[in-house]
Amino acid sequence: MKKNEFVFDSRMLMIISWVAFLLLLAVDIAFLRDTAIFVDIIIIGLIVATVPYSVYRFFEFKKIRELEERFPNFLRDLAESQRAGLTIIQALQSSVRSDYGHLTPEIKKMYNQISWNVPMEKALKSFAKRSKSTVIDRSMTVIDQVNKSGGNIEDIMDSLATNIEQIRDAQEEKATLMREQVIMIYAIFFIFLGISLGLLKFLVPIAKTTMGSSMSGFESMQFGGNPCQACMEGDTSFACAGCNMMFSTAYGMGFISQAAVDSKDSAAYTEAYYRALFFLMIAVQAFFSGLVCGQIGSDSIPAGVKHSLIMVVVGVSSFLITTKVGLI
Repeated sequence: MKKNEFVFDSRMLMIISWVAFLLLLAVDIAFLRDTAIFVDIIIIGLIVATVPYSVYRFFEFKKIRELEERFPNFLRDLAESQRAGLTIIQALQSSVRSDYGHLTPEIKKMYNQISWNVPMEKALKSFAKRSKSTVIDRSMTVIDQVNKSGGNIEDIMDSLATNIEQIRDAQEEKATLMREQVIMIYAIFFIFLGISLGLLKFLVPIAKTTMGSSMSGFESMQFGGNPCQACMEGDTSFACAGCNMMFSTAYGMGFISQAAVDSKDSAAYTEAYYRALFFLMIAVQAFFSGLVCGQIGSDSIPAGVKHSLIMVVVGVSSFLITTKVGLI
């Protein structure tokens, strides 16, 4: 690989995502200067900056796992071919015809490099670097050292394959034991979801009643009123940034009607504020709980993206459905 060759990887995607996020903020600060739009851009920008990178890392993680699962079979086939009297190039050529999933294109590249007189050490290091796997990288280092020292490389390959499978079995056993913890996190999230919906069911009527009473603004807040009462007139100052985020979320998700916005209905704004607050709480809790599941179950945060998607979809869908049918 040439030093000046452009490589698109997870780091490049992360940089592009964050540059897009900062450009959105710069456009709002330079031209729009609207706090409400600024808050919306922050929400959208954070999604743009995190979701593509997380999804990319998840699929990259899945590919590395498949490479590591296929790698022991490749080592054994390579060792058997060499025991049969084939050279390393002939053994690699024979392996190219086999199906190793995502590992096959990498084997072809390694074979092409060696067949074009690229040094064995360089070809092995290049293969290990492309795989992005610590297991494969260490195995290639061992094979390279044995090849240089003139040891029995066939037995070393068999030994490496056995050790890799033992490590994988230990990881699977650990994942099985930790699956109970993952299930517990799911249970905690669903309990949180149920409590949130239950609180919202009783909190909104109390807040509406409080708004209709003769209490002062501070007393209204203490008894469940709208803490953003002062920001309902379209105040775009920094002090109302959080409230504007709630109102923007409520309007975008349909928690408040255009008629209520035009009439500045205090009760409707109060209801929209709490709906948006609990909606964002559930979405944030779902996303980060999923990442924790990935770290616990697979020792990888990107592996938790699938859990995050499941929790976010279930949590957001449950909230929207119960809201639309009038249960909360």
